[in-house]
Amino acid sequence: MSLSVIIPSRTASNLIPCAKAVQWHEPFAKIVVIDDGLRVAGFPFHRVIEGKKPFIFSRAVNQGIQATSGDVVLLNDDAILQTPGGFTEMQKLAEQHQEFGIISATTNVVGNPNQQPRGIGLREESRMVAFICVLIPRRTIEQVGLLDERFIAYGFDDNDYCRRVREAGLKVGIADQCFVDHASLISTFRGAAYSPGDISQNAEIYRQKWGDLN
Repeated sequence: MSLSVIIPSRTASNLIPCAKAVQWHEPFAKIVVIDDGLRVAGFPFHRVIEGKKPFIFSRAVNQGIQATSGDVVLLNDDAILQTPGGFTEMQKLAEQHQEFGIISATTNVVGNPNQQPRGIGLREESRMVAFICVLIPRRTIEQVGLLDERFIAYGFDDNDYCRRVREAGLKVGIADQCFVDHASLISTFRGAAYSPGDISQNAEIYRQKWGDLN
């Protein structure tokens, strides 16, 4: 099955090393960039889509999902793939374990400590995974739908999607078979690598939608 890697970005200094790592470790994956105004030329992206303004992560990702077929990896532009064939391994796991509706790579800087490497393979996460690098099978998208574009600021769009996946009777997983470095680059949308970002606006949207922040 085809695999597309969707990268929203407006910073060439992030996008180029991010995309080069994908190209090096996953040469058959289609790299789809949602361009938030950077206008990078000369790199062999599969497709560059002009992002809608103002930038909304969920909307940008949805543009990429709607423009592709097959499974997708949502990849932050400040995440650098370190594992050769790591995305393909996550895709294989999703095919072998169809009870999982979403699978996250492991990483080094992340709000959920369960997403750090543990060396035990695929495991279930009971609540949510941060969308630094996640594989979403097309079957999940067909069942659960796109990301909720009501989340117009930073954060909680991933909480929401994971909750919808679990409400649909599917599991959220983390796979040690894939690792991305999330410490070396400055986030386009969050700030410095160790900055948590301001999640207050989206947290309130989430609370109004679900009645809690769980």
